[in-house]
Amino acid sequence: MFNSFYQLHSTLQSRVLIVLLIIALKVEAQSSTFNAIDSIMANGNFSKAITLLESENINNSSHRLAKAYNAIGNYDKAISNYTAAIKNNPDNTLIKYEYGKLLSKIKANKDALLVFKTLIEIDNTNPNYYYELGVILARLEQTKASQNSFKETYKLDSTHQKAIFKLAKYSLQKKEFERLDTLITVGLNSYAKNAALTSLKAQSMYAQRKYAKAINWFEKLLELGEKSQFIYEKLSFACAKEVEYKKAIEYLKKALLYDPKNTGNLYRLGSLYNAIHDYENAEKNIKLSLQLQDEPLDIQYSNLATVYNRLKKPREAVKYFNKALKENPNNKQVKFYIVVTKSSYYKTIESRIKLFETFIKENPESIYLEFAKQKLSKLKTEQFMNADNEKN
Repeated sequence: MFNSFYQLHSTLQSRVLIVLLIIALKVEAQSSTFNAIDSIMANGNFSKAITLLESENINNSSHRLAKAYNAIGNYDKAISNYTAAIKNNPDNTLIKYEYGKLLSKIKANKDALLVFKTLIEIDNTNPNYYYELGVILARLEQTKASQNSFKETYKLDSTHQKAIFKLAKYSLQKKEFERLDTLITVGLNSYAKNAALTSLKAQSMYAQRKYAKAINWFEKLLELGEKSQFIYEKLSFACAKEVEYKKAIEYLKKALLYDPKNTGNLYRLGSLYNAIHDYENAEKNIKLSLQLQDEPLDIQYSNLATVYNRLKKPREAVKYFNKALKENPNNKQVKFYIVVTKSSYYKTIESRIKLFETFIKENPESIYLEFAKQKLSKLKTEQFMNADNEKN
């Protein structure tokens, strides 16, 4: 009897050991498979990883499948696998965090909001939970709530570059320059090459009309490899304000490489050339600007005419003054400039006198009336002197 019991006990022990051994072998085999799949995913071959996971019918593979499908952009399958993974691992916050980020990425804002609020309830010391929540709230145009979330991120991690940028950008919009400066200083102290914060600093200086400082910060952006039409335009304007016209011209020419038909920039370039007395380039750029525009251009045509006067081409000047007058028949300044310009090349005193007499008669309320009368008086005196000399 005792021997029979002993044999039964021994048999049961053997069977348990065999079962445990089989389980151990299966766990080891699955662990080995997961290691191989993790290596494949780490090298970016997500589709191969998906094939292996699905063909082998491996248990607890939902999380890996979710990550792989997310990586290749199949978001529906990623979501279904994340849902399964969370069901199997309800306490795993990492899976919930990845799931929340995916929902945020595909703009499933309400679901994403719920996920991150739940994560904050689990752990209110994680700065990234607050940051992701802030991003979603901002997308939902809940500005105050989103800023509060970014503030919480900043409190928990004062080196969080993304949160600092969100707070600093809002400060710039609100023109809270002192707070903006503090945030940017903190941010750049922890990461000096942050181009986004450098850009905000440059824009802040520009908005405060501190153009010399703005130039320095915009040029730092260029050193960081940031180049854009916006940066070159702002640099050009700031340099012009600091009377650095040649630098302003070079920066504006670079801005025009992005948009060669930008009429505003072409006109500004012509004006900058005019400021350094390069009238030929002033003519070329202002003229091109006018040709590309389709709106009232009396001021622009008038400025081009002034350039032609300085080039000593009065007939061309009159041509463009007339174009300006056609654009705006009420431009009193242009009417007077036409008379003055014509008088510069009319050969006889009589014809010049006629010009001013006609102007005075037709423009009795012109702000240039007194000047025209003085000019007429001077011409008549000159006419009288010439007549007297001829008699003598």
